[in-house]
Amino acid sequence: MIVSIGEFTLKKRALLPEFLKLSKQIHLESQQSKGNIDSELSNVGIQVFYSFTHWETKEDMMDFVHGNTHAIALKETIKLCKTASFLHFETENPIDLTTAKAQLKNSELTRVMTFE
Repeated sequence: MIVSIGEFTLKKRALLPEFLKLSKQIHLESQQSKGNIDSELSNVGIQVFYSFTHWETKEDMMDFVHGNTHAIALKETIKLCKTASFLHFETENPIDLTTAKAQLKNSELTRVMTFE
């Protein structure tokens, strides 16, 4: 199975309503997507947010990533977020969000994007 964890830090609090609306749409779509095992949203305060999913295969995950709502969200990330970090990795068993966050912070494979 594939685990995907993303961390998003908003540019400013005023963008929170738009970010939450888009996040909810993506979350609902992910739950209905082929190969999705589990989807979770989490936050730390009102400016740092996490998306956390488990997928049956990498192909299922990538089909979702390139789908309508998610593709639009990727473009909006530049406008809404000052940073976005992503990590995808394979695992035999589901892991919890705390473990995924630790891997996101410590993995050499984590992609970190900064937007001005």
